[in-house]
Amino acid sequence: MTAGTLRRDDCAGMTAPDAGSGAGGRATPTLPTPLLGRLRDAVLERGYLRAAEPFRLSSGGFSRDYIDMRRALAQGADLRLAAEAVLERLTARGFAVDAAGGLTMGADPIAHAVAVVAGCEWFSVRKEAKSHGAGRRVEGAELGPGRRVLLLEDTASTGRSSLEALEVVAETGAEVVLALAVLDRAGVAAAALAARGVAFDALLTWTDLGIERLSVEPFGLGPGSSGPGSAGPGDVTGSG
Repeated sequence: MTAGTLRRDDCAGMTAPDAGSGAGGRATPTLPTPLLGRLRDAVLERGYLRAAEPFRLSSGGFSRDYIDMRRALAQGADLRLAAEAVLERLTARGFAVDAAGGLTMGADPIAHAVAVVAGCEWFSVRKEAKSHGAGRRVEGAELGPGRRVLLLEDTASTGRSSLEALEVVAETGAEVVLALAVLDRAGVAAAALAARGVAFDALLTWTDLGIERLSVEPFGLGPGSSGPGSAGPGDVTGSG
């Protein structure tokens, strides 16, 4: 497989789950709210593929399970469902935010949808500053002191994307009240964010989907994780 080219049409040896079952036909747990149950079903039906052999993800972990969250939430109704689940979680935790966003482009669709559903603003953090114009790294909402921010990520593994976005947002003086992923694949992002004083949460986990847990180190805490990694030949991006 070549990085960034995994498609449903050319995934030899990869299969989707049967309708009404978890990944690989495994039973999945009952989720605490109907919204989350519907979100899980959408992710498994439209964003999950199972490979015959393990492949390397951009996070550095290996898995037979591939989750394409952007494909899973490509339909407007599914994207709204995810945004409503985000708002449900914020309400349950007692958080109110002025803006929601994260590192482009994984956070962009869900940030836009959350802005519509929650009535807040959205923002997007560029991976590099523009070489022209104002040279901003934050597009969309104007962040600064006194503004409460929700950091979003579609699929979390090491926590790298949220931490990169956090570094940029912190420079504006805005307060990050929570980092939230639609899916947590490894259970280590919370430690990476906690080391920076930010709480982490996820709408879904690998257990909810019935997929394998990724074995990776928290970004910035484990061996060899002092800086952003890069996908090498054969790596699959977008799910780690």
